Amino acid sequence: MMSRNVKTSLIFATLGMAAIVLLLLFELRTARTDARQGAETRLSASIGGAFALTDQNGIRRSQADFAGRPMLIYFGFTYCPDVCPTALDIMGGALDALQQRDAIAHERLQPVFISVDPARDTPPVLRDYLAYFHPRLSGLTGSQADIDAVKSAFKIYAARGAAEDENGNYNVDHSSFFYLMDENNRYLAHFDHAITPEILAEKLAEKLSEER
Repeated sequence: MMSRNVKTSLIFATLGMAAIVLLLLFELRTARTDARQGAETRLSASIGGAFALTDQNGIRRSQADFAGRPMLIYFGFTYCPDVCPTALDIMGGALDALQQRDAIAHERLQPVFISVDPARDTPPVLRDYLAYFHPRLSGLTGSQADIDAVKSAFKIYAARGAAEDENGNYNVDHSSFFYLMDENNRYLAHFDHAITPEILAEKLAEKLSEER
């Protein structure tokens, strides 16, 4: 039979493990709450830079075409089953909410969707896809070299999955953030894709008012 000391030690060990588990669960819940509430992350590394891409109408675009206008940029792909369309809906909702908060910021802000899957996301595909989202959304694609360059500039992770279905379709794993750039294409902040449209609009209004 166990001695009283052994039993006591086991009880304290069990309580200690339970406390650790509860602490981890609390921290995870807090992290998720912060993401939903728009906790922004500032990176010390330089984000953004020059780019040369093609829009959904087949017109070549560079950062110079957006000079004087802040940009809200999201990287994704049109075959994305859930995360990308949800993020673009959030972006559109945030733009509508921003119009109520700050009409000037809303008018100046340019929403941009940049493809990380240029092999499939041709300009016509982008044009048809973006028709389901906010009318002011500009889509950009290009050659693989073009996309690799802009991914590097914005510190974006994106990699084609190895598996394909019977129709040759594949997934693309990628980071999922909204990047806010100022009117000179300089990084201001980025936000997790789990943010709500209302809180994103609030954060955008705050950041853009600081720039005026």
